[in-house]
Amino acid sequence: MKNRNLEFFQLDPYDFPLNGERLIEASAGTGKTYTIVLLYLRLLLGVGQQNSFFRPLTVEEILVVTFTEASTKELRSRIFHNIHQMRIACIRNGIGFESTSIYLKLLPFILDKELAIQLLLDAERKIDKAAIYTIHGFCKRVLMHNAFESGMLFEPYIIKDENILQQQACIDFWRCNYYLLDYSLSKFINNEWSSPTALLNEIKPYLQGDIPIFIHHSIQYQSIQQCYKHFINMIEIVKNLWILNSDIILDLISNSAVNKHTYNKRNLDTWFININKWARSVTLDYKNPKELYRFSQSYLIKQTLTDNVPEHEVFLAIDNLLEKSSILRNFFIFKAIIDIRQIIIKKKQLYGAIGFDDLLNNLDQALHASNGEKLANIIRNRYPFVMIDEFQDTNSRQYKIFNRIYHGYNKCGIVFIGDPKQAIYGFRGADIFAYLKAKKNIKFHYTLDINWRSSANMISAVNQLFNLVKNPFIFEQIPFHKICSSIFNKDLAFIYKTKKLSALNFFYLDKSTVSILEYQQIMAAKCASEICNWLQDSKNGTTWLYRDAIKKSVKATDIMVLVRTRYEGTMIENALSKCNIPSVFLSKQESVFSTNEANDLLLLLQGILSPEKDLTLRCALATSLIGLSAEDLEKLNSDENQLAIFIEEFANYLLLWQTHGIASVLRAIMVNHKIAENLVMDNIDGEKRLINFMHLGELLQEAELQLNNEYALVNWLSRQIKQPNPKLENQQIRLKNDEDIVSISTIHKSKGLEYPIVCLPFACQFSEQKSISFHDRENFQMYVDLTKQSENIKSSSEECLSEDLRLLYVALTRSIYHCSIGIAPLIKRNRSKKKVNTDVHKSALGYLLQQGKAGNADLLRDALNSLINENINVIPFDGINLYPWYHQKNKSYDLLAKNFTGYIQKNWRVTSYSGLIYNEKYPLSDHLAVNNVINIDSINIKIDIQYLMPKINNESLDDDFVVQSKIQEKSIHTFPRGPKAGTFLHSILSLSSFNQYPKEDWLAEKLEQSGFSTDWVDVLKIWLINIFNAPILQNNFSLSKITSKYKVNEMEFHLPIEKLLHPSALDRLTHQYDYLSKLCSPFNFEPVIGILNGFIDLVFIWQDKFYLLDYKSNWLGKKSQSYSPDNIQKVMVKSRYDLQYQLYTLALNRYLENRIPNYNYQKHFGGIIYFFLRGIDVNNPNYGIYYTIPSYELIQKLDDLFSSIN
Repeated sequence: MKNRNLEFFQLDPYDFPLNGERLIEASAGTGKTYTIVLLYLRLLLGVGQQNSFFRPLTVEEILVVTFTEASTKELRSRIFHNIHQMRIACIRNGIGFESTSIYLKLLPFILDKELAIQLLLDAERKIDKAAIYTIHGFCKRVLMHNAFESGMLFEPYIIKDENILQQQACIDFWRCNYYLLDYSLSKFINNEWSSPTALLNEIKPYLQGDIPIFIHHSIQYQSIQQCYKHFINMIEIVKNLWILNSDIILDLISNSAVNKHTYNKRNLDTWFININKWARSVTLDYKNPKELYRFSQSYLIKQTLTDNVPEHEVFLAIDNLLEKSSILRNFFIFKAIIDIRQIIIKKKQLYGAIGFDDLLNNLDQALHASNGEKLANIIRNRYPFVMIDEFQDTNSRQYKIFNRIYHGYNKCGIVFIGDPKQAIYGFRGADIFAYLKAKKNIKFHYTLDINWRSSANMISAVNQLFNLVKNPFIFEQIPFHKICSSIFNKDLAFIYKTKKLSALNFFYLDKSTVSILEYQQIMAAKCASEICNWLQDSKNGTTWLYRDAIKKSVKATDIMVLVRTRYEGTMIENALSKCNIPSVFLSKQESVFSTNEANDLLLLLQGILSPEKDLTLRCALATSLIGLSAEDLEKLNSDENQLAIFIEEFANYLLLWQTHGIASVLRAIMVNHKIAENLVMDNIDGEKRLINFMHLGELLQEAELQLNNEYALVNWLSRQIKQPNPKLENQQIRLKNDEDIVSISTIHKSKGLEYPIVCLPFACQFSEQKSISFHDRENFQMYVDLTKQSENIKSSSEECLSEDLRLLYVALTRSIYHCSIGIAPLIKRNRSKKKVNTDVHKSALGYLLQQGKAGNADLLRDALNSLINENINVIPFDGINLYPWYHQKNKSYDLLAKNFTGYIQKNWRVTSYSGLIYNEKYPLSDHLAVNNVINIDSINIKIDIQYLMPKINNESLDDDFVVQSKIQEKSIHTFPRGPKAGTFLHSILSLSSFNQYPKEDWLAEKLEQSGFSTDWVDVLKIWLINIFNAPILQNNFSLSKITSKYKVNEMEFHLPIEKLLHPSALDRLTHQYDYLSKLCSPFNFEPVIGILNGFIDLVFIWQDKFYLLDYKSNWLGKKSQSYSPDNIQKVMVKSRYDLQYQLYTLALNRYLENRIPNYNYQKHFGGIIYFFLRGIDVNNPNYGIYYTIPSYELIQKLDDLFSSIN
């Protein structure tokens, strides 16, 4: 790969030409983002002498493209801040700004400050419309805004993660190409790949982006069967030749000059016998004897030092067979790549979806179609200037798009900004060779050579290390230019034990060879030990960070440990944990659906969906979120009232879910069961678990918008738990904010970050070649060699090493003050006592130190010692002092809150009839207190649990309540009892038409849905008919005479309580005007002001009068006589139903007053009816029914009591 002479200009951002195509190569820490912001301000203001853009641009016209969402947010924030500051500088004419600020430097270029202020103000106001996008966001926006020109759907479904689609496609391919094979061929495939997943892991890099050129993929075969048959034929040819010439083969070798030490009589006899046996056997598979290569012509030539080489056609045939031994595997891989890509395309078309790569492909195709120039012109007019950040992470498709739009149009401007030394995302599809191709085509190149991040010593150390070889990044198109330090960072220093520490420290394990595992274990422990020393000595006052004559103690947050893999990160976490040092692995991608909180939440929601099912309810109560112990659960077996309370609570959560959504339910559960308080107080990981719970709530709320009902949402949650996807950003566990914690990150994740102190404990590690892929050095075309030819292996290894070197550069340039590196004479082969060559030279660090040469531990030691100076030090490993670090938290101070002199109405709440009587009749356990007090924004608000449970059937909580009993005969008196039965009966009545007989199949369906036997259909049908026809009031009135036009089921009301309502006042009033109330015990609720909420079972009109009807499913006895008027009155008194009908009457009275002209209570209100459903008896019409009408005076007095008008 030859390099033409490229001229680099030192970039002056104040005079940088803003037209045409230009490339800026900005090394790490040299102010790339600063430069982008400065150019952005120049474009907004239209300044820069003769090199300014020909007119000021708006934020909507300056396109800034980067490669991650995080980068777009950061850029938008930085640009907005600088626009604002620039405007202030214009207003104040620079007064109050530092002399070195960009604002003062730009001011002299601004001729009309009033115009500049207006332009900047307009930019500030429109910053949300600024064209700052990821590459995929840009493509999507262009395609959708130009749907006709691009042929794009207006609202395509974007697949954020194609992993699942790829898995489905691979399974489809496997099913079509594996299951139909015969035994021998399927055995071969299974030996190579145990499952579709194993195949997918190997071909995954080639399923997106452009298809590379495959070398030796045997395209002449139409099917794998044909390929397999051909290979079997080749085996047969070798076998036949061997048998025909077996009597001369040994003589040919014995009489030749082949190495007789290897080809001695003993070896030859053994090899010959094994191969002879194979040759005379039936060919059932493709397996060859392991000794066969000994008789290949190429190997015999290598083993012969003179010209007397044994030669024969059988040796050539063996050579040909071994060379083609991978042909079957290669064919299957190639076919899999092509077919799976096609399957994915078809699935996307079927689903009407596209992936992120499709956005690029679609825009590229649109730009090169017949309307391409029209589309390109639209884009140029919309975005006359473009800055592409992180351009080293581009690929050929991305460059092709921008090259098609802007190449040759000098009235526009496009600036490519990147650093090829930091191109480390090849695994994501980034292609450094696409960058190099673009670099070759761009005429003007600029560099930034001042590092504003790191200390002068750190910069010098990096310069020294990467100048050890001529081409430190293998390719000369990726040069390393010496970087200068900023004058502001000259005095930066890491002081350890009162002495200045070298910027770069190598911890060297001085042995002849070190295994991978030993290296990892020792260096992880050493890294933790050093961090412990730094923190301990900093606490003792002998270690600090020095800057601008200020000493800053070293804290855990100043330290970053960089690793290559998650496995290495876990090793560091464990090592730090042994030293009692808290840490967080920033790259540890785990799905929140994999947590215990997700499983607990699933059980909780299942309990809410089916509170009548004892097992699901108990599972929900046993979760850590609710927290009932085994003892508490056991008590429910004997405490039926408490069980009923939980059933009703969960049933009303379901109602809340159906009316207000999942977020309201989770909030209610958190408040009632004090989940936040309990988690944080009682668990060492409580804060983390609470974050997970809140995170899951957000995801459920988002999913709820796309699903039909609560059952679908629970199924969705179950699926996510079974198949979590940690690669999706919204699923990844959120990290808790801890101010004193060591960070661990992969090098890939750390790019763009900076830390005062960096540790690289495993810098000698290197990646092994998994596939042989490389680029042509002239045209940059990508090739994949499935046959692994030696010359291609070399090219692929060079590219792999180049990326490792770039990773090392990124890692070293994260540090501001200091970097510690672990190094050892690493060997991945079997260890030997002799001084053998190590594998260190295969790593990026070893390549630099040993200048690409293989060597033993002596070479590595000498290379390290030659580096020692004031910037770099080599510290021989001298053992590890593992002792815990005792973290001393910051001293706490007593804080005094400012006295609040205002008044907060603490009694305001939303309550209900049940809420007013709940405390008196059924006190809850401590963890389910009726009135929980929470603090929101420093305001104490009482939440009445009955607001969350607005409709409690108190008949379900009767003293005689039984969940289920053994029944001998089916009747209305033996129908199942309890809240489940009550809810069922209410539901059936609300859904029924009173003037039509219920259909048996409908009743059977409803019974089955609610968990009851369909054997009850006959009893239920007759029961309902009796209810519909039971005589009520006078004139033979019954429910059957009410049409749907004249009734309202489950009528909800909200009744304002405008002044503080005391139980004693309500008692006095009801006792004075209602006979039934006189028989009742006094109220015992807390004074309340707010809203009273309720649901009326039925409101109907009969003969121009409005009636209230309430269904009661209470079980009072085994006979109809148990529901006599006297018994019913006792129940009315005991359950305080008097208050219920008084409140419901008041609510309906207020409603009718506002809806009916000339409303009159005595004329328009007919009264209240209580239907005790189990007591309805055609033979005893007075049984099971309670009727009353409150006096007008009582309702008026109640109205006054609830009103603020005295």
